[in-house]
Amino acid sequence: MVQSGTIQRLAEEMAGEICLSETNPGSIMKRWRERFQISQKDLAKHLDVFPSVISDYESGRRKSPRVDTIKRFVEGLIEMDAARGGRIAMALEKLIAPEISSEAILDSREFGVPVPARYLIECLDCRILTHRSLLDRDIYGFTALDSVNAIVSLTPQQLLRLYGGTTQRAAILTNVSSGRSPMVAIKASQIGTSLAVKPAVVVLQGVKELDPLAVKIADSIHLPLCVSELKTAELLVKKLRSFEPQV
Repeated sequence: MVQSGTIQRLAEEMAGEICLSETNPGSIMKRWRERFQISQKDLAKHLDVFPSVISDYESGRRKSPRVDTIKRFVEGLIEMDAARGGRIAMALEKLIAPEISSEAILDSREFGVPVPARYLIECLDCRILTHRSLLDRDIYGFTALDSVNAIVSLTPQQLLRLYGGTTQRAAILTNVSSGRSPMVAIKASQIGTSLAVKPAVVVLQGVKELDPLAVKIADSIHLPLCVSELKTAELLVKKLRSFEPQV
């Protein structure tokens, strides 16, 4: 398979993470397959194997996949995505960098058409805290991050890269305790730039006690801030992957 440099880097990141997982490489394989939104059955058909082979690796019934097996698995996901327009790979290649662990990225998606932000907010069962009127603006995708693994440890420059190719996207942060750290990070990411760069909307999930400073920051930089009522990050990701906006 002939690959561009960025796709090759993505493939290497995927294969490396699977190879280096000493305890459960199958769970990493499953996470990458789900991130590409490809079923076990469809992947098995593309690779010309029985679906039970994919299932056995992901469940751990087959231990330690060989290097050539991992290579076929990774290339299969990228090839199938390319046949669908390459949407997932294009989003992921913007996010994967050596200093940013893919563990921080729960999901990412580029929409084929612009979508009013309020559609996504409704899907995620959100309370809107600031700038409700701005949710009528279009977004072109989203990035969902685990705040524990990402936001508090990223530099402002890394945070900017995680927004993807356009700021007209939603930043969704899970496992947030108070909301203070991610909002301070977003505020800090604008310092020293010639153009204020921020997501079109921020969604916080898992908030235990919202810090008033988070709301104040969002209000001051004219950023819609929403809190999802979904109880777990897993449920939120499931909602994201089933999101089909009617435009």
